[in-house]
Amino acid sequence: MTPTPHDEPQLFFFCTLSGTALMRLLDRPDVLNLLARHTYSVALALPVFNDEYAAATRMLNAHGIPVVAWLTLPPNEGPAFNLQNYPRAIACYQAFHAWARANGLRFAAVGFNMEPPSRAALLAGWGSAREMMRRLWLARDNALFPAARAAYLELTAAVRRDGYEVHAYQIPLIADDRRIGTTILQRALDIVDLPADVEVLMCLSETAPGRFGGALIAVYGPSADALAVGSLSGSEAILRWEDLRRDLLLAAAYTDIIYVATLEQCVADGLLERIAALNWGESVRIAPLPYAVLRSARLMVLIGLIVARYGKKALAWLGWLIALILWLRRRYATAQPASDNRQGADHKRGQSKRQQR
Repeated sequence: MTPTPHDEPQLFFFCTLSGTALMRLLDRPDVLNLLARHTYSVALALPVFNDEYAAATRMLNAHGIPVVAWLTLPPNEGPAFNLQNYPRAIACYQAFHAWARANGLRFAAVGFNMEPPSRAALLAGWGSAREMMRRLWLARDNALFPAARAAYLELTAAVRRDGYEVHAYQIPLIADDRRIGTTILQRALDIVDLPADVEVLMCLSETAPGRFGGALIAVYGPSADALAVGSLSGSEAILRWEDLRRDLLLAAAYTDIIYVATLEQCVADGLLERIAALNWGESVRIAPLPYAVLRSARLMVLIGLIVARYGKKALAWLGWLIALILWLRRRYATAQPASDNRQGADHKRGQSKRQQR
């Protein structure tokens, strides 16, 4: 499969640095000048709101570089938001907005990373088809979902009223939930489909390493507003230029907004200049086997969602149908002897008349 190349996309770079490491990165004029010259944006991870992050934001503002406030939680709480910690998401945004106003900081958008509470448990559980079907079947029993979803809807509305765009960083499976018109996966995984201005499907290298990374982009790219490529794991081996170049060109064939993880890795490996010089008109091929595997896996997910959505209703109607069939069979069985008796009586009367003649 060879997707059609598009024009140069709008690039956002995730940045997870803090403290002196962050200031050391932004103190490099070559980095800031390149970001400003190509109108690249920076999604700055903000687990806390302090003077160092304020100074970093001012430096980016001074160079005309758009900044996304990527709201995260401290590592001991888990960096992502989900159904279980929605009160923390509200408190985190309120603290951010007060801090930004108090320091006169400009942010183009606020980003929310939505992930299941335990990524390891998710990967272990969903490795089994039986466990996958069990989660889907019991998803409707998630009593936390209505209140958490309502809270997130109110939160995104408040973000827009305060003048920011909403960017949502979602796992690709959210597109399948929306495609079938359900909330089954959201309930099963404790996540929410945020009504974002820009929804970013996270097709990162650690999600599908090697050639499967490109296949993941090809499978979910047509369903994406925006895509994220690269790696947030911090492993130097993952962010190879060959893989990053392939994923960037693939993503650009489906969307004009791409997030790149991460800015610090790109600078450390000398990839920022290579990205800036990239010929976005080039085309890349995807290995057919990984594409077929992930395409089949997505099809299985969609079938599972359809079964989970309509399965109980289908069983109920099947029960009524079986009851109707049994009732008709019983009616037929009771009517058949009476018909046989009438035919026997008619036959005997006919024989009697012939004997009389």
